[in-house]
Amino acid sequence: MVALPDHLNATMIGSVDASQLNRELKQYIKEQIKQASRTRQGCQSGVFGKHAYPEMKFPASAYITFNPPFTATPALVYGLYLYDSSKNTNSRLVTDVSNLSKSGFNLKIKTFAGTKMWGARISWMACPKSFEN
Repeated sequence: MVALPDHLNATMIGSVDASQLNRELKQYIKEQIKQASRTRQGCQSGVFGKHAYPEMKFPASAYITFNPPFTATPALVYGLYLYDSSKNTNSRLVTDVSNLSKSGFNLKIKTFAGTKMWGARISWMACPKSFEN
């Protein structure tokens, strides 16, 4: 059972004419349906990267598109889950996220100072900064 707003409670109905009550009930029901059918936006996740032998060409970059777009810029976390490099060189890796928006973000993996890398992969997850009740 749904609780009606105070001005529509049964004890107050006697003081409101039927057509006015009908309009207010219809409006109230319409608002409740709209609120109940609002889609809750959840998190989105994915992976990015390359892996090949003998040697991949880095930097590797991509624009990651959210599908569907968020209603506001989300919070984003990401982490390296694969890193494969030559044991004969120093291991140097940089990851970069830029241009984060409600539509997507840029992700880049690069090496420096002569690092020979065969692969690197990143997993990411974007979530709304707050969830509506």
